[in-house]
Amino acid sequence: MRHHQKIAIARLISDLIKSDDVICKEEIALYNHIVCSFEISQDELHEAQFLSQADAVGYIRHMSSTEQKKIFSVLKKAAYSDNTCVAREALLLLTLSLTLNDTQDKYHLFSSLVKGGRNPEKYVMYIESDYMHVINEEILQQYDTIANLLHLWKFEFIYMPKLTRSFCEMDRTYLCDIIRYMNPRLSPEMINNLYDRLTNFTTENFTREYLANASHCNHFYDIEPSLLINVGISNVPASTPVQQDTYFMNFLTIRLDEEPDCVLNEVRRFIDLYESLITEPEYQLPKRGKGLFRYHGFYKQLFDFLARQHTNGQENSIVIDLLARRIWMRGVEVQMSATHLATYLFLLHQSLCTHYGGLIKAGQHHPLSDKEVTRLGKTYHAICNLFRELPITEARSYLEDVPNIRGYIARLRTTIEHLIDAEDLDYYYPKDSSDKSMYRVAINPSCVRIKYSGGECLFQDYPMWKLLK
Repeated sequence: MRHHQKIAIARLISDLIKSDDVICKEEIALYNHIVCSFEISQDELHEAQFLSQADAVGYIRHMSSTEQKKIFSVLKKAAYSDNTCVAREALLLLTLSLTLNDTQDKYHLFSSLVKGGRNPEKYVMYIESDYMHVINEEILQQYDTIANLLHLWKFEFIYMPKLTRSFCEMDRTYLCDIIRYMNPRLSPEMINNLYDRLTNFTTENFTREYLANASHCNHFYDIEPSLLINVGISNVPASTPVQQDTYFMNFLTIRLDEEPDCVLNEVRRFIDLYESLITEPEYQLPKRGKGLFRYHGFYKQLFDFLARQHTNGQENSIVIDLLARRIWMRGVEVQMSATHLATYLFLLHQSLCTHYGGLIKAGQHHPLSDKEVTRLGKTYHAICNLFRELPITEARSYLEDVPNIRGYIARLRTTIEHLIDAEDLDYYYPKDSSDKSMYRVAINPSCVRIKYSGGECLFQDYPMWKLLK
């Protein structure tokens, strides 16, 4: 057996064992037996942790039908080793069964690398990159039948036009208040924009913008009408102790043909196979209230995605409004005191508007010349005097402010850490230079703007800076 086939088996058996969040003795014993039977080395077990489930299934699909049946039998035995087959185990076996026996290129498994490791709620979603009238009409006519059949087995049926309509039926004030509650830093304009997006979102928008762009699956840019089922997650361990684990989100797609009742028939086939595998029925008809905002599972993912789109309208941007004494990072208002805002402006000025490229530290290891003390004091005091709450006179020495500035920077770091995603933190965070001699904000100067009584301009072009040279 080839190397990539061995790591594929290791990936799938690992996902099966972990899928119910309980690892029993029987599962470990069987795992060890499989590892020995297929002669999977420790290096291959390690490599398997970084293989996506989609790639694993792809490798197995290229094996002979005899080998595929053998592997499926082994994996099924692993799923039932504790005499139960729970939802996530059943979904993985179902996915393998459909994809390995697919002669019409109808079933596809996709994996997308994401943060966060919680298994999502079960849902079946209709997706399309271009509007298909016939299938949409069928869904509208048979929506209740499809939704109730899936709900019976605790699957949510997500059809974007229905979801959009539910947002439209909500009281606008109520929905806008919820948006404001979920993200209180959004401006009124952004809240209205997000409301418009929630009430006008289409299946095509979701397929192209979320599945294709956000999930980095190019296949969804031009996908035929399909059902999409989330089949669980696969853990990817961090490479260093300080990093966090990442996860593969795994999706099964079922292509829909333009035949009568195609959606309902595919849902029935899916449920029949699922029912044949699962040993612990969990069917019930969940309560579904109208006019209520749901913030869990898929609904939370969608809301958070749209909110990020609006807060990140300008990638890595900073806007400072001197008149209102407010600052926005990535479109989100950051609550800062006048003192901290003045200090951050000071850091930006030293990083973006001077040849030093940062704020020179002052202390035992970094003594400042008289010229530097004068230069820094003039700039810092001028910026502080933009805010009336900070009456600082020119007579005061900059060195007297240094201990306070260090404390302000520490507070700024804490504030920004809680607001900005880790991958973007470097653009906003006052970092130490490599030689520890200065603080630096590394954002591109073209991404920072300032509003003042004379209008709005790039931060570097603010007229006051010319007076401080």
